[in-house]
Formats: sequence, structure tokens, C-alpha cells
Amino acid sequence: MARILVVDDEREMGNFFRFFLEDKNYEITVAENGLQAREALQEYFHLVLLDLKLPDTDGITLLKEIKARYPTSEVLIMTGYSTVKSAVEAIQLGAYDYLEKPFDNLDALEAILGRALSRALARREVREDDELTRRKQVLKSVGFVAGKSEKMQRLLTIAEKLADKNITMLIRGETGTGKEVLARYIHAVSSRSQQDFLAINCGAFTEALLESELFGHEKGAFTGAASQHRGIFELANRGTLFLDEIGDAAQAIQVKLLRVLETGEIFRVGGEKPIRVDTRVIAATNAPLEKLVAEKRFREDLFYRLDVVTLELPPLRERREDIHLLAEHFLKSHYEERPLRLSSEVVAALTRYNWPGNIRELANVIAQTAAVCDGPTVLMEHLPSKITEVTEQNKGHLKNGMEIVLQPTALSALPPEQKWLDEVAASLDNFIDQVDIKAGFDLPGYLDSIKEVSNESTRKLIEKKPGCFRWALSHGRASE
Repeated sequence: MARILVVDDEREMGNFFRFFLEDKNYEITVAENGLQAREALQEYFHLVLLDLKLPDTDGITLLKEIKARYPTSEVLIMTGYSTVKSAVEAIQLGAYDYLEKPFDNLDALEAILGRALSRALARREVREDDELTRRKQVLKSVGFVAGKSEKMQRLLTIAEKLADKNITMLIRGETGTGKEVLARYIHAVSSRSQQDFLAINCGAFTEALLESELFGHEKGAFTGAASQHRGIFELANRGTLFLDEIGDAAQAIQVKLLRVLETGEIFRVGGEKPIRVDTRVIAATNAPLEKLVAEKRFREDLFYRLDVVTLELPPLRERREDIHLLAEHFLKSHYEERPLRLSSEVVAALTRYNWPGNIRELANVIAQTAAVCDGPTVLMEHLPSKITEVTEQNKGHLKNGMEIVLQPTALSALPPEQKWLDEVAASLDNFIDQVDIKAGFDLPGYLDSIKEVSNESTRKLIEKKPGCFRWALSHGRASE
């Protein structure tokens, strides 16, 4: 039998759930404050319905306690519109979803309760495998290569949970991080996925032209308006509208955007009648909107209307473990007729570079590199100088001309000792490829250098971690 805990200081809410779920064969417990909830939580509940505002504590604090003690319990946050931002924070902390009061759609309420309970009762391994497979399919359909980094996977999980909410979303991130692709993914996993997704860059038009593109115009509204024109808000009705670079919109446009978000109505340019639209808005920017607000260049009321749900796309330099995967993807997608592979040196160099232009810059570099590569393998000589120069700056030199590049962040998905071994092996391969056997090569000296490096590394490791070889002789590896 599934066990459900309802935590809400309104007694009517507890009575409602007892009545609503009485024929479902669930065990229902009700708590009216944090003290009663903590007493009840001495035992396990499959599902907790948690109000954000309680008389003696707050829902966020209680959520953290629940997830720390019972990680497999699912928590549904109950909130009013004024606390939606806190509900989004709760999802980031592990809540399954949130419910907006009052519950005017009982079928939808029953469905989300059922999904949450099914998730809590199901075997976690199977559920996660199914969710991962579904996510990969949708990502592929929108051309989004997310990678395997924890930051991106957590971001996608949050985006999925918010996709069906009737709220505006703001995506922030540096240029080239993939803000539009993330918006397309949100649309694809939402209930609006069968409708249109339309995008417009607010910085690419003059004020007058942007107004006409967004809201449309009536015939004769201005010189050249020979016929009626429907704007992108109308065209995206029941679908999703992506407003890129929202920080570049003129003040007059900002006022009209605020009206649409508040009322769901637009006026065409030259029009006199309001037109109702049901358009999901996802805005994006790489600009510091808080600074623009302080400088009176961006309306504060619009900023707070957009800032209810904010998703932050990390720059590529903060998810280096995804660089190799992304590079391989671009290589295969553009050059299927001529299969290419990246040498280990190239992978290390790409991972080391900071990518100020992020994913867009990586895609361009791969296209440029593959174009000049005339063999089956992309080598260092094919990379742009801006990347190879970084490699040269990070090289360490050993005797006999042998070079080893130590890059701690490369291949960070591997165990620490495996990362170092792969980096050293890649550097040795590079050195051996450059050896001119005909000119003569001091093999004994080369082997002595290898031994010297090994001995020196061991000595420094012992100095840094005196106890790390305590079990080496008996266990065959270093251990503290």
C-alpha cells in the first residue's frame, strides 16, 4: 500500500486529499505544521504533498530534510502563483514537481499524483534507464548534443519538469552555449510539441520592424503596409515563441511584451481590437539583465516577469568532459562520407582550450580542421594556431627531447590515475611519431629517462601523501 503524507496548515486541504484519495487504497497522513510533519517522518512515505508556506518552518527546509533522510521518497510542492519561483527552486533541490493552488483540474491532479507514486514504487534502475532512453531520443530529434556532464544532465531534468508549466522561462548563458537548442528541447518535451516553435532575435531588427514581426499589423498601418500581416505571436498560438537576445529589445517593445505576458493579449500595429493568444514564451539572453535594469535600459517589471524560472547554460569550459563527445558529433555529422578520427593529442588540445565562443566555436573549429585534413586522422598540425599555442604554453619538457603534457582537466570522466596514464601515453605516442630512426636514436638514454620520471613521480607522491603506500606491498596498489 502506498503511503502519502500531506503537509499543509490549511485543515481543509488535508480533508480534501483524504476525500479525493479515499477510494485509491492509499494510507493518508496529514500534518498541519513542520513539527507534526517531522514526527510523521519518523516513518517512510512514498509521496509527500508539501506546502511551501508553513507556520513554523518553510517547505524548502523540510524538503531538504526529507530528501536527505529518504532519497527515494517523491515530494510534490503545493504553491500559489506568488511562490512559483520558490517551487522551481524546490525542483532543483529534488522535488518531483509542483502543483498550483487551487486545483481546478482534478484529472490533471490525479494524473500527476499517479506518476509520482509510480516513480516512487518502481525500481529506480529501470526507471532511470527508461528516462535516459527517452531523453536521448528527444535530444536527437532537436539536434541537441547535451553531453554527459552532471551540470547538463541536471539542467535537462529541471527543464523537463518545467516544460508543461504555463510559465515564461528565461535561458541565460554565454554566446554559443546553445540557448535556442535548449528552448527547442523544452518545446519538444512539452504538451505543445505538436504545435509550432518559432524563434526571433530581438537584436536583429529595428524597433518598428520588430514590433510588426512580433505583433503583426493592419493594412495601411504605415507606409508599405499593403495588406494585413499576422505577427509571430499569432503564428505561434498554442505553441512556443523563442525570444533570443531579449536584452536588446527597445523600451517600447518591452512595454508591449510585458502586456502580452500579463494579459495574453496583443494589438496589431494599427489595430484597435485585442487578440487573445496562448503562446508559451521562452526568452534568452547573454546580457547581464540586472545591470541593464540598474542602468534603466531594461524594464524592472519585465525582468521580474521573466525571472520566475531561469535556466543557466554552463559555458563549455565548465563541462570539459563533454568536449570530446561534442567534437566527435560535429565530425560525424558534417563528414559522414569521409570518416575521420581525432588523435589523442588533438582530444587533449581541444579539452585544454577555453572556448570563449563555446559550442558554436567548437563546431566551426571542427569544420575548419576537417576541411584541411587529408588523411583518416585529425592531427595537431590540422588544428588552428589559437589551440596549438595553448598546448605549447602548457608543455613540460623532459630529457632527450621527450615531452609530457599534464592536463588535469582532460578526460575528467575517468578515474584520476587513468586520466594521467592516458595523457602520458598520448604524449609518448606523439614523441615516438616524431623520432627519426635513420638519424640515430639513444634508446638506452630514452629508457633511463622513463625510469627517472617514474622514480621522481613516486618520490613526490610519497612526500605529498606519506601514507599513500601503506598497503602497496600487500594489496598491489597505493592506498591511504
